[in-house]
Amino acid sequence: MGSNRTRRQLLGVVGTGATLLLAGCTDAGLVGTEPPTGTRTATGTDAATETPTETTEETTAEPEEPAMSTVFHFSKPPEEQRHAVANVANLLADDTTPVDQTVLVANGKGIYLLTETDSQYPEKVRELAEQGVSFRACQNSMAALDVAESDLLDVVETVPAGVGELTKLQAREGFAYIETP
Repeated sequence: MGSNRTRRQLLGVVGTGATLLLAGCTDAGLVGTEPPTGTRTATGTDAATETPTETTEETTAEPEEPAMSTVFHFSKPPEEQRHAVANVANLLADDTTPVDQTVLVANGKGIYLLTETDSQYPEKVRELAEQGVSFRACQNSMAALDVAESDLLDVVETVPAGVGELTKLQAREGFAYIETP
């Protein structure tokens, strides 16, 4: 009986024929339904003037995650090259991680991954470059290991110091750092 009186009191305030929109209530918990998106309109009657009213409420879908930028650091000997290219390829293949920019900075013996004669995966490096990956070789390491710029794969650019490039990408440009074996 108490709930009928409450309902009558509510209808008396809102007016008959009104559609009541309850804030915070959705049908998201119901099996087989999706939460509402888009524009929702509620109609009713203004109790004071008995004129029709319409309220529009904008709802939005969840915002997309912002794309991230990642820098891979590779400085290992040639026997680790497969692991390095696999790490980069795995990141690109992960649909749950939106990636804007991907860079692999090679220094030390890692620069051999980026050379015509010593890379065990030159075609994979080119394929990843076609997918937007930037490959950068440390000039300090090139000089120490007697690697000329002409020895590098055609998709590789050089940077004065690999550690300097890693620092700039992380500190100035907000790249996530991954050291790859």
